[in-house]
Amino acid sequence: MILKKKSVLLLILFFLLILPYLFLNDLKNKIIVFEDTYYLLKKNTNQKKILSELKTKKIEISRLKWELISFFHEKSFMPKAGEYLIPKNFTLYDVQKIFQLGKTLTRSFTLIEGSTAKELEINLIKNPYLTGEVKNLKEGVYKPDTYFFKYGYPRKKLLAQMKIAQDNLLDIIWKKKPKDFILKNKNELLILASIIQKESKNFDDSMLVASVFINRLKNKMRLQSDVTLAYGFGVNGKKITKKMLKSNNLFNTYYFQGLPPTPISYPGKNALISLIDLKTTNYLYFVSDGNGRHRFAETYSLHKKNIELWKKKRSKEK
Repeated sequence: MILKKKSVLLLILFFLLILPYLFLNDLKNKIIVFEDTYYLLKKNTNQKKILSELKTKKIEISRLKWELISFFHEKSFMPKAGEYLIPKNFTLYDVQKIFQLGKTLTRSFTLIEGSTAKELEINLIKNPYLTGEVKNLKEGVYKPDTYFFKYGYPRKKLLAQMKIAQDNLLDIIWKKKPKDFILKNKNELLILASIIQKESKNFDDSMLVASVFINRLKNKMRLQSDVTLAYGFGVNGKKITKKMLKSNNLFNTYYFQGLPPTPISYPGKNALISLIDLKTTNYLYFVSDGNGRHRFAETYSLHKKNIELWKKKRSKEK
């Protein structure tokens, strides 16, 4: 009789121990996410609100189950703020784990070669994943590239990162300049590269455009660049007028000798390199061929013929 009672007690004890374990194990491994779910966990959101917000996204979790599963983590459960993509077939434990580890989404921002400060400001402001103000953006000083960040990253920090990248690139390229280089400093290199970037998107053409501008500077000729004038007046290059050509706008390289006062865009690596690994030519002129490339000339008489070819191309397109 006594033996029987002991067996019953042991059986009851076994169930008292094993049933909670089975329940918790089942709870830990039970799928609660049935489709990939985006969730923004804001700073200082308490766990009660997290559960409420997840419920609106069809991820239903009771407070008791949430608290029970939180004990399974190696460290004290502390969810981190940020953007999350909660994958389909995730369990409650999995959900808590990514909150615990802060496995948030990574966003990207791309500064396109040839963009201007005005365009950069617009793109930074309209990016909803960045925070903070944008003030007094300078032309040329940020490196065109793709940058990665997390939700809430300050625009100011992203700009600082972009400037450091451009400074480092300029340092590397400037060290490779030829001994008889006509440009005096890295700022002049940046200014001229920004003009080349706007004049041509084709690398082979960029090399030749660079040679034209360097040749003109060496011969004390004005650069006569449409893109600098267009920048100065804030217009499309096709809308340049004769009046603009005669103006004393500081970016009018038809009127002023030498380089304009600042860069006119954010030049990429190829535009910068085109001035250091300079292609030796006698070209002094270039004009669009109407197909995205350019025609180059050593003499003004040939340049005029190239202009006529460009005009014919335009007239056929109208």
